[in-house]
Amino acid sequence: MKIGITGTPGTGKSTISEQLEGEKIDLKDYMEKEGLGTKNENGEIEVDIEELRQNIPEESQEDNLILEGHLAHFLDLDYCVVLRCNPEELRERLSKRDYTESKVEENIESEKMDLILSQAVQNQEVVFEVDTTDRSVEEVLEQVKNGIKSKKDRKGVVNWSEYL
Repeated sequence: MKIGITGTPGTGKSTISEQLEGEKIDLKDYMEKEGLGTKNENGEIEVDIEELRQNIPEESQEDNLILEGHLAHFLDLDYCVVLRCNPEELRERLSKRDYTESKVEENIESEKMDLILSQAVQNQEVVFEVDTTDRSVEEVLEQVKNGIKSKKDRKGVVNWSEYL
C-alpha cells in the first residue's frame, strides 16, 4: 500500500514516518537525490508535481511504501494521513529550526487555513486527519496505525479558525 504522510512543516511527519513499517521515502531527500525541482531566489526548491509523480516508485519490496513530506498529498496514494498542530505549538516547534521568521509565519498561516488538508481532500479519495498537539509520539503513532489498518476516512476534525 502506498501511504502518504503529509502536513505543514513541524507537525510530526518525519517522526511518525520513521516509526511506521515499510519502505520509506523522504520526499525532500528523494527530490534532491533525483535532481527534481529547481532552487528559486530564496534557496527553496520548486518542484514540478507531475515530474515528481512520474518518478516515484509504483510499489515497494515491502508491504508498505511510506511517502513522507509536505507534498505527499499531491501523489498517487492508497492512503493519505494529514498531521495537524495547533498554531501556537507549531510556532514553538518551527522557531527551534533554522527557519526565517517569514518562513515560520508562512507555515503557521498555512496551518491556520487548513491549506494542506484542503489540498489533500481535493487530491485523495481517503484522508485521515490527526491532531499532534500535546500528544506523545506513541499516541499519534497508534492513531495513525489504526487509521491505516482500517483505512478510516476522517477529515474536518481539526479547526484552527479561531487563530485567523
